[in-house]
Amino acid sequence: MTRAGRILIRGGTLLSADGVTGRKDVLVVDGLIADVGEPGTLWDESALVHDATARFICPGFVNAHTHGHANLMKGVADAWTLEASLTNGPWLGGKRDPATIYLSTLIGAIDMLSKGCTACFDLVYEFPQPTREGFLAVAAAYHDAGMRAVLAPMVADKSLFQSIPGLTDALPPQLREEVGKMVLAPSDSTMDAIRQIVAARGELPSGVTLAIAPTIPHHCSEQFLLNCCDLAVCHDLPIHMHVAESRLQAVVARRVYGVSAVAYLADLGILSPKFTAAHGVWLDEADLDLLAEHGCSIAHIPASNFRLGSGIAHVRPMLERGINVGLATDGANSSDALSMLQAMRLASYGARAIASAREDWLSAREVLRLATKNGARILGHEAGRIALGLAADLVFLDAEHVDFVPANDPVNQLVTCADSAAVTDVMAGGVFRVRNRKLVSIDLADLGERVSGSLADLTVTMSGVKALASQLEPHVVAFAQHLSREPLGFDRLVRPKAEASS
Repeated sequence: MTRAGRILIRGGTLLSADGVTGRKDVLVVDGLIADVGEPGTLWDESALVHDATARFICPGFVNAHTHGHANLMKGVADAWTLEASLTNGPWLGGKRDPATIYLSTLIGAIDMLSKGCTACFDLVYEFPQPTREGFLAVAAAYHDAGMRAVLAPMVADKSLFQSIPGLTDALPPQLREEVGKMVLAPSDSTMDAIRQIVAARGELPSGVTLAIAPTIPHHCSEQFLLNCCDLAVCHDLPIHMHVAESRLQAVVARRVYGVSAVAYLADLGILSPKFTAAHGVWLDEADLDLLAEHGCSIAHIPASNFRLGSGIAHVRPMLERGINVGLATDGANSSDALSMLQAMRLASYGARAIASAREDWLSAREVLRLATKNGARILGHEAGRIALGLAADLVFLDAEHVDFVPANDPVNQLVTCADSAAVTDVMAGGVFRVRNRKLVSIDLADLGERVSGSLADLTVTMSGVKALASQLEPHVVAFAQHLSREPLGFDRLVRPKAEASS
């Protein structure tokens, strides 16, 4: 990877969540922003000069929730609900060697970087349990591409069919027998695997840190959750979980625990300022109060929520309570583009789909804050702003691109107009990873061939698992739709009047 040096960025127009701060020169030294001044006022004879007079510059986008293992499965899903996606999970993630894991992660890093994302929180999945070798392969891919990342082994000790009461019994007998064989690694074995990864923290490359992700509350036994929490506390690690993503998850939590998933996690002592709830579509007022009380964050993932038909998360009440809300794409199997620009637009538009006063809509500046500063806070990074001493993670956009012509309000246009075609350069850690719309941090020469080879191998090895999932899927979706009709007292879906219910 190219090392950071001294770069003087001349004449770019800075954009931030606070608005347009005008043309500035920015001096970058050893990966950090060393100075910001009026054009022509900064000089460093040892610095390389980068002309940005025709560029808007904003902080690098931060993807607060994604899954690197899903990148080889981009575009495989069409009309999938979350439960359909989880049913297909065994072949989507599959059992993979480190080389395939590396390649899948690298594809996502390239995708994100090319669209202005410089850091992410990746919930890393391996079947049947995480491995040190696989985890280090993920870390190497982000490092080679030039992204910073927080990596969390995504783990559970219950399968989908063990976690939802009545689901297995609703299957035909022959399928019931098959899912009885679909078990995850034993809890103790999985915890040992996580401990091995924690013990290898010193082998992680610079810019890559560790977290823990017990995937969904009811997919984990109580003792397993407590073990994960104890390990996180012992090693000062963040915890990141999918919480109330679908209506079914909200219903199942109340069936299993007698309370919401958030109330259950609070009772277990798992909520803290280092806890992030991903999605949070089906959170009620009491849930938000608990998350705010414990200083938790929420990863808002509108593209995935729309894509899977999960509903529309209501962000304004989260912000009103002081909850830190970051923005995310999810994995490429449920949010294929991995585009933070797309995520910003959907977050903006989704807020308008909720019946409320327009004052409750998310402004463009708020959305940009979710995609930068707030996301960085979820990662535990002091970043997401163009300020002295912070990492030089910067996105350069073509001010002459049609998305910004005329430039009436560049911050608003960044959210409502711009797409990846306007991104010209991306700097992460003071090093250009994208120059003139081309990735320069790694060699892409044989990438397509390597991807094709990996997919061909996975198609063969996962054919039986995929065939079983296709048989299971309609039964799982039908059961989920039936169970999801149980009343919750609030809704996050737009329904025709005749069907509207709580």
